Amino acid sequence: MRSAAEEADSIESLTTPVADLMPVDRDQMFALYETYYEAVERNGFERDLAEKDAVVIIRRHGTIIGFSTYLVRQQTVGAETVNYLFSGDTVLHSARWGDPVLLRGFFRAAGAAKARTGGRLFWFPIIGGHRTFRILPNFFREFVPAIHGAAAPRLEAIRNAIAAARYGHCFDAATGLVDFGPSQGHLRKQWADVEETAARNRFAAFFLKANPSYFRGVELACLAEFDASNLKRYGITSFAEGLADGR
Repeated sequence: MRSAAEEADSIESLTTPVADLMPVDRDQMFALYETYYEAVERNGFERDLAEKDAVVIIRRHGTIIGFSTYLVRQQTVGAETVNYLFSGDTVLHSARWGDPVLLRGFFRAAGAAKARTGGRLFWFPIIGGHRTFRILPNFFREFVPAIHGAAAPRLEAIRNAIAAARYGHCFDAATGLVDFGPSQGHLRKQWADVEETAARNRFAAFFLKANPSYFRGVELACLAEFDASNLKRYGITSFAEGLADGR
């Protein structure tokens, strides 16, 4: 049996430009993604990947067991231009659920991205599963959609501008939902378990109420600012490491 130290040493986390991915990397990524998501096909996966700037990759003994793709772009909102990081396809092997290894890599990548942009940076994910949604209340102080109290109007305006620019008529500002019609990919039923989790977790319950059609690929558009003052202690260490490395 491997010791905890040996197990930790076998896990590698790195951020790789999409252009530097090898064919075997792409094969492993799609195979992992297809294990957990349905209504996906290789050409669509490759098109989505081609749009992204980089991938946070988690390897165990050299094999990809998790990844999160992302891009950084700008959006004009009224008289202001903001930077946002958009998360794309994200998955982690179920054996590592509860392990923060992918989150640590993601927050390091976000810190480096903020250092490169030199200004404010927002996280704009569209979310189809309660586990990803729970990152917001667990790691950020202010975000939309707000779980408690009134929503932050400025955050909503930024979220709505980005979502409308990216998804047009598929985005409904009143609900915050992005509905593509036919699913572009959603968690397989055995992995979603939102109804069961909602009975004991208030954040999962909020997600289910906000996105009741998650099971057919509807996504909830969200927004939070990457900033030390807005991050809880669980994410701020990795974010600060990335911020320092990216300068």
